[in-house]
Amino acid sequence: MRLSKPDAPQLQARLRAAYPDARCALDHLDPFQLVVATILSAQCTDARVNLTTPALFARFPDAASLAQARLDELEGLIKSTGFYHNKAKNLIGLAQALLARHGGQVPADLATLTALPGVGQKTANVVLSNAFGVPALPVDTHIFRVARRLGLSKATTPEKVEADLCALFPREDWIELHHQLIFHGRRVCDARRPDCAGCTLLDLCPTGLGKMKDPHLGVKLITGAPDLPASAFSSQAPSTTGPQRIVSLVPSVTELLVQWGLATRLAGRSRYCIEPRWIRNTVPAVGGTKDPDLGRIRDLAPDLVILEKDENPEAVADALTALGIPWLVLEIRTVKDCIAALRSLGELLGVGEAAEVQATALEKALKKRHRKGPRALALVWREPWMSAGPDTYVGDLLRQGGVTPIGPDRYPALSEETLVALDPRIILLPTEPYRFNRRHQAELQRLCPEAAVHLVDGQALTWYLSRTEQGLELVRALSIS
Repeated sequence: MRLSKPDAPQLQARLRAAYPDARCALDHLDPFQLVVATILSAQCTDARVNLTTPALFARFPDAASLAQARLDELEGLIKSTGFYHNKAKNLIGLAQALLARHGGQVPADLATLTALPGVGQKTANVVLSNAFGVPALPVDTHIFRVARRLGLSKATTPEKVEADLCALFPREDWIELHHQLIFHGRRVCDARRPDCAGCTLLDLCPTGLGKMKDPHLGVKLITGAPDLPASAFSSQAPSTTGPQRIVSLVPSVTELLVQWGLATRLAGRSRYCIEPRWIRNTVPAVGGTKDPDLGRIRDLAPDLVILEKDENPEAVADALTALGIPWLVLEIRTVKDCIAALRSLGELLGVGEAAEVQATALEKALKKRHRKGPRALALVWREPWMSAGPDTYVGDLLRQGGVTPIGPDRYPALSEETLVALDPRIILLPTEPYRFNRRHQAELQRLCPEAAVHLVDGQALTWYLSRTEQGLELVRALSIS
Protein backbone atom coordinates (compact mmCIF):
# COMPACT_ATOMS: atom_id res chain seq x y z
CA MET A 1 0.00 0.00 0.00
CA ARG A 2 1.37 3.39 -0.98
CA LEU A 3 1.28 5.88 1.88
CA SER A 4 0.34 9.51 1.27
CA LYS A 5 2.43 12.31 2.76
CA PRO A 6 1.00 14.21 5.75
CA ASP A 7 -0.83 17.46 5.01
CA ALA A 8 1.97 20.07 5.10
CA PRO A 9 -0.08 23.10 6.34
CA GLN A 10 -1.71 21.06 9.10
CA LEU A 11 1.62 19.59 10.13
CA GLN A 12 3.28 22.98 10.46
CA ALA A 13 0.30 24.49 12.26
CA ARG A 14 0.69 21.84 14.95
CA LEU A 15 4.45 22.37 15.12
CA ARG A 16 3.90 26.11 15.60
CA ALA A 17 1.52 25.45 18.47
CA ALA A 18 3.85 22.89 20.07
CA TYR A 19 7.10 24.85 19.72
CA PRO A 20 6.49 28.60 19.81
CA ASP A 21 9.99 28.98 21.28
CA ALA A 22 11.76 27.21 18.40
CA ARG A 23 14.97 29.06 17.51
CA CYS A 24 18.65 28.53 16.75
CA ALA A 25 20.23 26.68 19.67
CA LEU A 26 23.73 28.02 19.02
CA ASP A 27 24.47 31.23 20.93
CA HIS A 28 25.87 33.95 18.65
CA LEU A 29 25.91 37.73 18.22
CA ASP A 30 26.86 38.03 14.54
CA PRO A 31 27.41 35.95 11.37
CA PHE A 32 31.09 35.37 12.24
CA GLN A 33 30.25 33.85 15.61
CA LEU A 34 27.52 31.72 14.07
CA VAL A 35 29.70 30.21 11.34
CA VAL A 36 32.40 29.40 13.92
CA ALA A 37 29.86 27.86 16.33
CA THR A 38 28.30 25.80 13.54
CA ILE A 39 31.66 24.37 12.52
CA LEU A 40 32.31 23.45 16.17
CA SER A 41 28.90 21.74 16.42
CA ALA A 42 29.91 18.91 14.07
CA GLN A 43 29.77 15.65 16.11
CA CYS A 44 29.10 17.74 19.23
CA THR A 45 26.07 18.93 21.17
CA ASP A 46 24.93 22.54 20.87
CA ALA A 47 25.03 22.80 24.66
CA ARG A 48 28.72 21.87 24.70
CA VAL A 49 29.45 24.39 21.93
CA ASN A 50 27.68 27.13 23.91
CA LEU A 51 29.91 26.37 26.90
CA THR A 52 33.01 26.62 24.70
CA THR A 53 32.38 29.73 22.59
CA PRO A 54 32.36 32.49 25.28
CA ALA A 55 36.07 32.00 26.06
CA LEU A 56 36.83 31.45 22.37
CA PHE A 57 35.16 34.67 21.23
CA ALA A 58 36.66 36.64 24.10
CA ARG A 59 40.10 35.64 22.79
CA PHE A 60 39.29 35.76 19.06
CA PRO A 61 36.33 38.14 18.52
CA ASP A 62 36.66 38.48 14.75
CA ALA A 63 38.21 37.01 11.62
CA ALA A 64 41.33 39.20 11.87
CA SER A 65 42.27 37.90 15.31
CA LEU A 66 41.35 34.28 14.54
CA ALA A 67 43.45 34.34 11.36
CA GLN A 68 46.54 35.01 13.53
CA ALA A 69 45.72 32.34 16.12
CA ARG A 70 48.36 29.80 17.15
CA LEU A 71 47.12 26.31 16.36
CA ASP A 72 47.98 24.88 19.77
CA GLU A 73 46.19 27.69 21.63
CA LEU A 74 43.07 27.36 19.50
CA GLU A 75 43.03 23.59 19.95
CA GLY A 76 43.16 24.06 23.71
CA LEU A 77 40.14 26.38 23.63
CA ILE A 78 37.95 24.04 21.53
CA LYS A 79 39.21 20.62 22.67
CA SER A 80 35.99 19.76 24.49
CA THR A 81 33.99 19.85 21.23
CA GLY A 82 35.86 16.84 19.81
CA PHE A 83 37.86 16.42 16.61
CA TYR A 84 39.61 19.62 17.63
CA HIS A 85 42.69 19.15 15.42
CA ASN A 86 40.69 19.38 12.18
CA LYS A 87 38.28 21.98 13.55
CA ALA A 88 41.13 24.27 14.60
CA LYS A 89 42.77 24.04 11.18
CA ASN A 90 39.44 24.75 9.47
CA LEU A 91 38.71 27.75 11.70
CA ILE A 92 42.07 29.36 11.03
CA GLY A 93 41.67 28.64 7.31
CA LEU A 94 38.16 30.11 7.42
CA ALA A 95 39.35 33.32 9.09
CA GLN A 96 42.24 33.73 6.66
CA ALA A 97 39.91 33.19 3.68
CA LEU A 98 37.40 35.72 5.05
CA LEU A 99 40.19 38.31 5.33
CA ALA A 100 41.68 37.58 1.92
CA ARG A 101 38.45 37.34 -0.05
CA HIS A 102 35.73 39.21 1.85
CA GLY A 103 37.36 41.89 3.99
CA GLY A 104 36.81 39.81 7.12
CA GLN A 105 33.02 39.66 6.65
CA VAL A 106 30.92 36.52 6.26
CA PRO A 107 29.32 36.42 2.78
CA ALA A 108 25.56 35.98 2.41
CA ASP A 109 25.22 33.58 -0.50
CA LEU A 110 25.43 29.80 -0.66
CA ALA A 111 28.11 29.35 -3.33
CA THR A 112 30.53 31.78 -1.69
CA LEU A 113 29.98 30.34 1.79
CA THR A 114 30.56 26.75 0.71
CA ALA A 115 33.85 27.79 -0.89
CA LEU A 116 35.22 28.63 2.56
CA PRO A 117 37.29 26.09 4.55
CA GLY A 118 35.17 23.91 6.84
CA VAL A 119 31.86 25.18 5.46
CA GLY A 120 29.63 22.59 3.81
CA GLN A 121 26.10 22.99 2.54
CA LYS A 122 24.51 22.35 5.92
CA THR A 123 26.73 24.90 7.72
CA ALA A 124 26.17 27.45 4.97
CA ASN A 125 22.41 27.07 5.17
CA VAL A 126 22.45 27.43 8.97
CA VAL A 127 24.34 30.72 8.59
CA LEU A 128 22.18 31.98 5.73
CA SER A 129 18.91 31.32 7.52
CA ASN A 130 19.87 32.41 11.04
CA ALA A 131 22.31 35.24 10.40
CA PHE A 132 20.89 36.73 7.19
CA GLY A 133 17.26 35.59 7.11
CA VAL A 134 17.75 33.86 3.74
CA PRO A 135 15.21 31.02 3.44
CA ALA A 136 17.02 27.70 3.86
CA LEU A 137 16.24 24.33 5.42
CA PRO A 138 19.47 22.60 6.50
CA VAL A 139 18.92 18.98 7.52
CA ASP A 140 20.68 17.70 10.65
CA THR A 141 20.34 14.26 12.25
CA HIS A 142 17.09 15.22 14.03
CA ILE A 143 15.38 16.57 10.91
CA PHE A 144 16.62 13.64 8.84
CA ARG A 145 15.07 11.18 11.31
CA VAL A 146 11.79 13.06 11.89
CA ALA A 147 11.13 13.79 8.20
CA ARG A 148 11.54 10.14 7.25
CA ARG A 149 9.40 8.90 10.13
CA LEU A 150 6.64 11.34 9.13
CA GLY A 151 6.80 10.05 5.57
CA LEU A 152 7.82 13.47 4.24
CA SER A 153 10.78 11.89 2.44
CA LYS A 154 12.08 8.43 1.61
CA ALA A 155 15.52 9.77 0.69
CA THR A 156 18.61 8.28 2.26
CA THR A 157 20.85 11.37 2.32
CA PRO A 158 20.39 14.71 4.14
CA GLU A 159 20.73 16.60 0.86
CA LYS A 160 17.87 14.70 -0.78
CA VAL A 161 15.69 14.98 2.33
CA GLU A 162 16.30 18.73 2.24
CA ALA A 163 15.19 18.88 -1.39
CA ASP A 164 12.00 16.94 -0.59
CA LEU A 165 11.13 19.21 2.34
CA CYS A 166 11.76 22.36 0.33
CA ALA A 167 9.38 21.08 -2.36
CA LEU A 168 6.63 20.38 0.21
CA PHE A 169 6.70 23.58 2.28
CA PRO A 170 6.50 27.26 1.24
CA ARG A 171 9.85 29.01 1.02
CA GLU A 172 8.85 31.58 3.62
CA ASP A 173 8.31 28.78 6.18
CA TRP A 174 11.65 27.01 5.77
CA ILE A 175 13.58 28.76 8.57
CA GLU A 176 10.80 28.28 11.10
CA LEU A 177 10.26 24.66 10.07
CA HIS A 178 13.95 23.88 10.45
CA HIS A 179 13.91 24.83 14.14
CA GLN A 180 10.52 23.22 14.81
CA LEU A 181 11.62 19.84 13.44
CA ILE A 182 14.83 19.96 15.47
CA PHE A 183 12.89 20.73 18.65
CA HIS A 184 10.47 17.89 17.89
CA GLY A 185 13.33 15.47 17.34
CA ARG A 186 15.00 16.43 20.60
CA ARG A 187 11.91 16.62 22.81
CA VAL A 188 9.55 13.95 21.44
CA CYS A 189 10.79 11.94 18.45
CA ASP A 190 13.79 10.37 20.19
CA ALA A 191 16.11 8.25 18.07
CA ARG A 192 15.71 5.08 20.15
CA ARG A 193 12.46 5.55 22.10
CA PRO A 194 10.16 8.11 20.47
CA ASP A 195 7.28 9.26 22.67
CA CYS A 196 4.57 8.39 20.16
CA ALA A 197 1.85 8.36 22.82
CA GLY A 198 2.59 11.99 23.70
CA CYS A 199 3.20 13.20 20.14
CA THR A 200 1.01 15.97 18.75
CA LEU A 201 1.67 14.62 15.23
CA LEU A 202 0.77 10.98 15.91
CA ASP A 203 -2.33 10.83 13.68
CA LEU A 204 -0.26 12.29 10.81
CA CYS A 205 2.70 9.93 11.28
CA PRO A 206 2.70 6.60 9.38
CA THR A 207 5.57 5.34 11.52
CA GLY A 208 3.89 6.14 14.84
CA LEU A 209 0.64 4.58 13.61
CA GLY A 210 2.44 1.38 12.69
CA LYS A 211 1.68 1.71 8.96
CA MET A 212 5.35 1.31 8.06
CA LYS A 213 8.65 0.31 9.63
CA ASP A 214 10.62 3.01 11.35
CA PRO A 215 13.20 4.01 8.70
CA HIS A 216 15.60 4.91 11.52
CA LEU A 217 15.44 1.67 13.55
CA GLY A 218 14.27 -0.75 10.87
CA VAL A 219 11.36 -2.12 12.93
CA LYS A 220 7.75 -1.17 13.55
CA LEU A 221 7.40 1.06 16.59
CA ILE A 222 5.43 -0.29 19.50
CA THR A 223 4.20 1.17 22.76
CA GLY A 224 6.24 0.21 25.81
CA ALA A 225 9.11 -2.27 25.74
CA PRO A 226 10.37 -3.64 22.44
CA ASP A 227 9.02 -6.95 21.19
CA LEU A 228 11.77 -9.23 22.51
CA PRO A 229 11.67 -12.99 23.02
CA ALA A 230 11.11 -14.34 26.52
CA SER A 231 14.79 -15.34 26.73
CA ALA A 232 15.72 -11.66 26.75
CA PHE A 233 14.27 -11.15 30.20
CA SER A 234 15.54 -12.30 33.58
CA SER A 235 13.30 -14.35 35.83
CA GLN A 236 14.09 -11.84 38.57
CA ALA A 237 12.62 -8.38 38.87
CA PRO A 238 14.55 -6.06 36.54
CA SER A 239 17.15 -3.86 38.20
CA THR A 240 16.62 -0.13 38.02
CA THR A 241 20.11 0.73 39.25
CA GLY A 242 23.06 1.64 37.07
CA PRO A 243 23.03 2.83 33.44
CA GLN A 244 19.68 2.36 31.70
CA ARG A 245 20.61 3.24 28.10
CA ILE A 246 23.72 1.36 27.01
CA VAL A 247 25.49 1.36 23.66
CA SER A 248 27.76 -1.68 23.38
CA LEU A 249 30.55 -1.74 20.80
CA VAL A 250 31.71 -5.17 22.04
CA PRO A 251 29.87 -8.19 20.55
CA SER A 252 30.38 -10.50 23.52
CA VAL A 253 29.28 -7.82 25.99
CA THR A 254 26.09 -7.25 24.01
CA GLU A 255 25.36 -10.97 24.28
CA LEU A 256 26.28 -10.94 27.97
CA LEU A 257 23.78 -8.17 28.74
CA VAL A 258 21.05 -10.21 27.10
CA GLN A 259 22.08 -13.24 29.17
CA TRP A 260 21.67 -11.08 32.27
CA GLY A 261 18.16 -10.00 31.23
CA LEU A 262 19.18 -6.46 30.29
CA ALA A 263 18.17 -6.46 26.63
CA THR A 264 15.76 -3.57 27.09
CA ARG A 265 18.63 -1.38 28.27
CA LEU A 266 20.49 -1.77 24.97
CA ALA A 267 20.09 1.50 23.09
CA GLY A 268 22.63 0.69 20.37
CA ARG A 269 25.27 -1.78 19.21
CA SER A 270 28.09 -2.04 16.72
CA ARG A 271 27.24 -3.82 13.50
CA TYR A 272 29.37 -6.75 14.67
CA CYS A 273 27.13 -7.28 17.72
CA ILE A 274 24.99 -9.95 16.09
CA GLU A 275 24.10 -12.38 18.88
CA PRO A 276 21.46 -13.32 19.77
CA ARG A 277 20.24 -13.05 16.20
CA TRP A 278 17.01 -11.19 17.01
CA ILE A 279 19.09 -8.28 18.38
CA ARG A 280 19.74 -7.24 14.77
CA ASN A 281 16.09 -6.29 14.32
CA THR A 282 15.50 -4.66 17.70
CA VAL A 283 18.63 -2.65 18.57
CA PRO A 284 19.96 -0.08 16.07
CA ALA A 285 23.51 -0.42 14.76
CA VAL A 286 25.91 2.50 15.20
CA GLY A 287 28.63 1.58 12.73
CA GLY A 288 31.76 -0.47 13.26
CA THR A 289 34.33 -0.75 16.02
CA LYS A 290 37.11 1.34 14.49
CA ASP A 291 34.72 3.94 13.09
CA PRO A 292 31.44 4.06 15.04
CA ASP A 293 28.88 6.66 13.98
CA LEU A 294 29.32 9.21 16.76
CA GLY A 295 26.37 11.29 15.57
CA ARG A 296 24.11 8.25 15.78
CA ILE A 297 25.43 7.43 19.24
CA ARG A 298 24.78 11.01 20.36
CA ASP A 299 21.20 10.85 19.06
CA LEU A 300 20.58 7.64 21.03
CA ALA A 301 21.41 9.57 24.24
CA PRO A 302 23.15 6.70 26.07
CA ASP A 303 24.26 6.95 29.68
CA LEU A 304 27.08 4.46 29.02
CA VAL A 305 29.08 3.30 26.00
CA ILE A 306 31.12 0.12 26.43
CA LEU A 307 34.39 -0.09 24.50
CA GLU A 308 37.24 -2.60 24.09
CA LYS A 309 40.84 -1.41 24.33
CA ASP A 310 42.26 -3.31 21.34
CA GLU A 311 39.34 -2.72 18.98
CA ASN A 312 38.15 0.83 19.68
CA PRO A 313 40.64 3.63 18.96
CA GLU A 314 41.44 6.09 21.74
CA ALA A 315 40.00 8.83 19.52
CA VAL A 316 36.54 7.27 19.95
CA ALA A 317 36.76 7.62 23.73
CA ASP A 318 38.01 11.21 23.34
CA ALA A 319 35.07 12.05 21.07
CA LEU A 320 32.58 10.52 23.53
CA THR A 321 34.11 12.60 26.32
CA ALA A 322 33.69 15.71 24.19
CA LEU A 323 30.03 14.81 23.68
CA GLY A 324 29.56 14.40 27.43
CA ILE A 325 28.78 10.68 27.09
CA PRO A 326 30.12 8.33 29.83
CA TRP A 327 32.15 5.36 28.61
CA LEU A 328 33.79 2.24 29.99
CA VAL A 329 36.72 0.50 28.32
CA LEU A 330 37.41 -3.20 28.89
CA GLU A 331 40.87 -4.74 28.62
CA ILE A 332 40.67 -8.53 28.73
CA ARG A 333 44.00 -10.31 28.36
CA THR A 334 43.39 -13.44 30.49
CA VAL A 335 40.58 -15.70 31.60
CA LYS A 336 41.03 -14.36 35.14
CA ASP A 337 40.43 -10.87 33.75
CA CYS A 338 37.00 -12.17 32.71
CA ILE A 339 36.18 -13.10 36.30
CA ALA A 340 37.01 -9.63 37.55
CA ALA A 341 35.15 -7.98 34.65
CA LEU A 342 32.01 -10.04 35.27
CA ARG A 343 31.88 -8.93 38.87
CA SER A 344 32.60 -5.26 38.16
CA LEU A 345 30.06 -5.09 35.32
CA GLY A 346 27.47 -6.87 37.43
CA GLU A 347 27.93 -4.37 40.25
CA LEU A 348 27.83 -1.39 37.87
CA LEU A 349 24.62 -2.58 36.19
CA GLY A 350 22.83 -3.71 39.34
CA VAL A 351 22.84 -7.43 38.47
CA GLY A 352 25.51 -8.63 40.87
CA GLU A 353 23.78 -11.93 41.62
CA ALA A 354 23.65 -13.03 37.98
CA ALA A 355 27.24 -11.91 37.44
CA GLU A 356 28.43 -13.77 40.52
CA VAL A 357 26.92 -17.02 39.25
CA GLN A 358 28.97 -16.78 36.06
CA ALA A 359 32.13 -15.59 37.82
CA THR A 360 31.98 -18.45 40.34
CA ALA A 361 31.39 -21.03 37.60
CA LEU A 362 34.40 -19.70 35.71
CA GLU A 363 36.57 -19.82 38.83
CA LYS A 364 35.54 -23.44 39.32
CA ALA A 365 36.37 -24.25 35.70
CA LEU A 366 39.87 -22.80 36.13
CA LYS A 367 40.57 -25.03 39.12
CA LYS A 368 40.51 -28.11 36.92
CA ARG A 369 44.02 -29.41 36.55
CA HIS A 370 45.55 -28.91 33.14
CA ARG A 371 48.86 -30.09 31.82
CA LYS A 372 51.34 -28.26 29.65
CA GLY A 373 49.95 -29.70 26.44
CA PRO A 374 50.97 -29.69 22.79
CA ARG A 375 52.20 -26.56 21.05
CA ALA A 376 49.20 -24.72 19.58
CA LEU A 377 48.86 -21.80 17.20
CA ALA A 378 45.59 -19.87 16.85
CA LEU A 379 45.34 -17.93 13.58
CA VAL A 380 42.98 -14.97 13.30
CA TRP A 381 43.67 -13.61 9.79
CA ARG A 382 44.81 -14.55 6.29
CA GLU A 383 46.87 -12.57 3.75
CA PRO A 384 49.02 -12.24 5.70
CA TRP A 385 48.68 -15.03 8.20
CA MET A 386 48.17 -13.47 11.63
CA SER A 387 48.07 -15.22 14.99
CA ALA A 388 46.83 -14.48 18.50
CA GLY A 389 49.97 -14.51 20.64
CA PRO A 390 50.52 -16.04 24.07
CA ASP A 391 49.84 -12.68 25.79
CA THR A 392 46.31 -12.30 24.38
CA TYR A 393 42.99 -13.53 25.70
CA VAL A 394 42.95 -16.31 23.11
CA GLY A 395 46.49 -17.30 24.10
CA ASP A 396 45.52 -17.54 27.76
CA LEU A 397 42.38 -19.48 26.87
CA LEU A 398 44.58 -22.01 25.09
CA ARG A 399 46.88 -22.19 28.11
CA GLN A 400 44.00 -22.69 30.56
CA GLY A 401 42.50 -25.26 28.22
CA GLY A 402 45.57 -27.48 28.35
CA VAL A 403 47.67 -26.57 25.31
CA THR A 404 50.75 -24.38 24.96
CA PRO A 405 50.25 -21.17 22.95
CA ILE A 406 53.23 -20.34 20.72
CA GLY A 407 54.37 -17.48 18.52
CA PRO A 408 55.27 -13.82 19.09
CA ASP A 409 53.19 -11.71 21.44
CA ARG A 410 50.08 -9.68 20.49
CA TYR A 411 48.83 -10.19 16.91
CA PRO A 412 51.89 -10.66 14.68
CA ALA A 413 51.85 -11.20 10.92
CA LEU A 414 53.57 -14.48 10.04
CA SER A 415 55.28 -15.46 6.82
CA GLU A 416 54.85 -19.05 5.70
CA GLU A 417 58.49 -19.68 6.64
CA THR A 418 57.94 -18.35 10.17
CA LEU A 419 54.73 -20.31 10.55
CA VAL A 420 56.43 -23.57 9.58
CA ALA A 421 59.43 -22.80 11.81
CA LEU A 422 57.15 -22.47 14.83
CA ASP A 423 56.41 -26.20 14.40
CA PRO A 424 52.88 -26.22 15.87
CA ARG A 425 51.29 -29.51 16.84
CA ILE A 426 47.79 -27.98 16.77
CA ILE A 427 46.57 -25.16 14.50
CA LEU A 428 43.21 -23.57 15.21
CA LEU A 429 41.31 -21.79 12.44
CA PRO A 430 38.32 -19.95 13.96
CA THR A 431 35.32 -18.89 11.89
CA GLU A 432 35.88 -15.27 12.98
CA PRO A 433 37.20 -12.59 12.85
CA TYR A 434 38.43 -14.10 9.56
CA ARG A 435 36.10 -16.67 8.04
CA PHE A 436 38.47 -19.61 7.67
CA ASN A 437 37.13 -22.58 5.70
CA ARG A 438 38.14 -26.04 4.53
CA ARG A 439 40.30 -24.63 1.74
CA HIS A 440 42.42 -22.82 4.31
CA GLN A 441 42.48 -25.95 6.45
CA ALA A 442 43.89 -27.96 3.53
CA GLU A 443 46.44 -25.23 2.79
CA LEU A 444 47.74 -25.24 6.38
CA GLN A 445 47.78 -29.02 6.43
CA ARG A 446 50.12 -29.00 3.43
CA LEU A 447 52.38 -26.43 5.08
CA CYS A 448 52.46 -28.24 8.43
CA PRO A 449 51.81 -31.92 7.72
CA GLU A 450 52.64 -32.96 11.32
CA ALA A 451 50.05 -30.62 12.83
CA ALA A 452 46.39 -31.29 13.55
CA VAL A 453 44.52 -28.45 11.84
CA HIS A 454 41.05 -27.75 13.24
CA LEU A 455 38.27 -25.44 12.06
CA VAL A 456 36.66 -24.16 15.28
CA ASP A 457 33.79 -21.93 16.40
CA GLY A 458 35.25 -18.42 16.32
CA GLN A 459 32.77 -17.02 18.82
CA ALA A 460 33.61 -19.71 21.38
CA LEU A 461 37.33 -19.01 20.92
CA THR A 462 37.32 -15.20 20.85
CA TRP A 463 34.18 -13.92 22.61
CA TYR A 464 35.19 -13.38 26.22
CA LEU A 465 32.69 -13.07 29.11
CA SER A 466 29.63 -14.44 27.34
CA ARG A 467 31.38 -17.56 25.93
CA THR A 468 34.52 -18.06 27.99
CA GLU A 469 33.33 -21.34 29.54
CA GLN A 470 32.36 -22.60 26.09
CA GLY A 471 35.83 -21.66 24.82
CA LEU A 472 37.54 -23.56 27.64
CA GLU A 473 35.48 -26.66 26.86
CA LEU A 474 36.37 -26.39 23.16
CA VAL A 475 40.13 -26.15 23.80
CA ARG A 476 40.13 -28.91 26.41
CA ALA A 477 38.34 -31.24 24.04
CA LEU A 478 40.99 -30.57 21.37
CA SER A 479 43.89 -30.98 23.80
CA ILE A 480 42.94 -34.56 24.63
CA SER A 481 41.81 -35.63 21.16
